[in-house]
Amino acid sequence: MDLLLDLAFSLDSFKIRVGEPMSAAEAEVYAEPISDEHMDEMERNLRSDPIKWALWKLKDPKGNPWKARWYQRRLIRDIMKGARRLAVRMGRRVGKTETMVIFCLWYAFHHKNARLVIAAPYENQIRLIFMRINEMINGCEELADAVTSNTKNPFIIQFGNGSSIMGFTVGATQGNAGASIRGQRADWIFMDEIDYMDRGGIDATTAIAVEDPKRIGIWCSSTPTGKRDFFYEVCTNPHTGYNSYHFPSMVNPDWDEQLEGELRATMTEQAYIHEVMADFGEETVGVFSKSAVERAKSQYLYSYRDLNLWERSQYEKQGMAVNDIVYFGPYTKTRPAPKAIRVGGVDWDKYANATQIVISEFDELHKKFRPTIRVEIPRGDFTYDNAVQKIIELNEIFDPKFWYIDAGHGEYQIEMLHKYGLDHPESGLLKKVKRVHFSQAIEIRDPGTREVEKKDAKNFMINQTSILLDRDQIILSPFDDMIWKQMMDYQVIRISQNGKPVYTSENEHALDAFMLTIMGFTLEFPDITKILEEIRVTRKALPVKHNQEKKLTEKVFGGNRDVYIPIKRAEREAKDNPAWHWNSVPLGYSKSGASNPWGRGSTAAKPSKRARF
Repeated sequence: MDLLLDLAFSLDSFKIRVGEPMSAAEAEVYAEPISDEHMDEMERNLRSDPIKWALWKLKDPKGNPWKARWYQRRLIRDIMKGARRLAVRMGRRVGKTETMVIFCLWYAFHHKNARLVIAAPYENQIRLIFMRINEMINGCEELADAVTSNTKNPFIIQFGNGSSIMGFTVGATQGNAGASIRGQRADWIFMDEIDYMDRGGIDATTAIAVEDPKRIGIWCSSTPTGKRDFFYEVCTNPHTGYNSYHFPSMVNPDWDEQLEGELRATMTEQAYIHEVMADFGEETVGVFSKSAVERAKSQYLYSYRDLNLWERSQYEKQGMAVNDIVYFGPYTKTRPAPKAIRVGGVDWDKYANATQIVISEFDELHKKFRPTIRVEIPRGDFTYDNAVQKIIELNEIFDPKFWYIDAGHGEYQIEMLHKYGLDHPESGLLKKVKRVHFSQAIEIRDPGTREVEKKDAKNFMINQTSILLDRDQIILSPFDDMIWKQMMDYQVIRISQNGKPVYTSENEHALDAFMLTIMGFTLEFPDITKILEEIRVTRKALPVKHNQEKKLTEKVFGGNRDVYIPIKRAEREAKDNPAWHWNSVPLGYSKSGASNPWGRGSTAAKPSKRARF
């Protein structure tokens, strides 16, 4: 009978009765004696549903029975119906963490030897989640009695039935690749604020589910940051197998105009889109406009390699007309690429990643820039030598006008290419190969002020690429996802002490090679890019008439009409004196009787007199 004393539930709908008077029919039902079998069945029904169990046993922050909102009920009901992959996009003050906590407590308490793994990018987020878990445990006597161990370093809550809830930080920065979570076992994986996690950490966490994909569940939730990475993919692409949910802050029953006004007043427009609307918008820490990258890779279906059957089937599922793909190449020494203005870019990384070679060309048909080929040299014992030989081969096939090569790890390779160009003048490599160190300063003439400015090479090439991208002057192949995905993920990690941005330093070598080609176009062909003004060196010195004096007088006097330009007689104003008239007055000094008004005559010293005035 304790169950009936806790809450008065309708046997059919289990509606809560808190201070409400019972109807006569309900009172008659509850007045009848209830068998133990009926009581057991009622309890089984309550415990089999996380929503009903939470209403019965748990408290909200105000101390009232925890009551699920409609969207929280939808999430939990879908899980109970068999959903094992959830991508939950929610705005602020909606209760995504609360929903996750309720399900974790219900699952851990009612399943033996269960493992529930909660991952978040920062430790303070894990701490807040476990703080809420502990608040609910402390407010529920049966949960408090069931906990046998509760630690904070690491975050682990163990129950008497052998189940555990564990918390891990999966880095927001690159490098650790989710090392702390590797090797764990789980029945459910909860990744909160996943859009702030590094991709390596996400892959390490989701890999836990490979053990039994149909049984092990994955919950991904976050307010979007604008990144077009894992969370964006599972939210927008149904072929990933994730059930996508989108609940902006407006679904909160406490939402009103005052709250909306408060949030709009304290947030930027982009932050409001991310945090309140729960839309991806633009990335706040990204370098390149995501919408511009989307346009660049979707406006022209072209590829510089053949697609296999599996790739074609995958792209067809995404709605692409694979039969309309334009293939460029493959080109060889016997079948070289057609003539075009091209620039090659090379970025080296011997130990961490493969060396990337990209050749871009100016597409005369579309009047835009596009990568025409990307070649990857795998790391190995002879990476640099293999790369040099490949550059020589590609130079013969594509005949780029210039090669812009990263000098960070490429001094030896640049020397080898120059030596080859010296031994083989027909290759042009002696003059084509340009050495670029990302930290060097390059001199650029400002087209407005005409002043020469020194700019950091890497910042300059990133800026020029961004400008062309925003102008829709770049085309990217959607079938080479390395360049456009690296462009999506490219971020400013931090700002250095001297005020310079520090960019992503991993998984960006293909993008760096492409941006080197854009830098080459910008510096070598400014008439095409229209970003810089070409510096033309004059070979003749000619007098130039300028109007600086005229501009100066206009600035000082408001115009030079009354000061410098003689006024025509037709413009003379009528005078007050009707007898007034013009008289010719000789000016200057002159000899007596001399006809020269300026007094020029014999050089003999003769007395002169002042002319009449």
